[in-house]
Amino acid sequence: MQPLLLALNHLLRQEPWAQETLRPFAGRVARFDLAPMSMTLQVDATGLVTAPEPDIAPAVTVVVPLAAAASDYATGGQAAVLKHVRIEGEAEFANILSTLLRNLRWDAAEDLSRVFGDVIAQRMVSGAQAARIEATRVGRSLAESVASYLTDEQPTLVRHARLTQFAADVAALRDTEARLVKRLERLEKLERPAARTARRGESA
Repeated sequence: MQPLLLALNHLLRQEPWAQETLRPFAGRVARFDLAPMSMTLQVDATGLVTAPEPDIAPAVTVVVPLAAAASDYATGGQAAVLKHVRIEGEAEFANILSTLLRNLRWDAAEDLSRVFGDVIAQRMVSGAQAARIEATRVGRSLAESVASYLTDEQPTLVRHARLTQFAADVAALRDTEARLVKRLERLEKLERPAARTARRGESA
């Protein structure tokens, strides 16, 4: 767990407000259930996290189903992952952890700039973002292809758009039918007097 602790503390050091937010909760323990794995962290006096002392019950448990969260991250990023997160336990500590999960960000450009310089670091970050966008596009394209196969090749499935269009077509057909009926009724009313007049002329 040491590499993970180092990474989390690195993020906290990048965001001084996050350390200040955690500092009042020194000694509190949070358990993260990331099925199929789990980890437990303790807040220290500086607002960083460390491995917990033994026999301390967690004040808060954070549950994240990794499989579902990872799947949604590809298309929706961090916001999509957060909808899977469930936080239970001490209300105030839980609220603080929820705030950190929503707002803590890794400043990749800052870290990379220390090694490669500002310009190259920014290009690397931009390249990574572009790669993610392209991966998302490909993923959506694949999903659309699968959906197309299921709806076109499997007759028991109906594409939602087609179903909506079919309902609209039926409604339009009903409107057209109603208008035609009214026109026929008007024509019949006009034809009846004309027919009576014609018959009178023949009788005369």
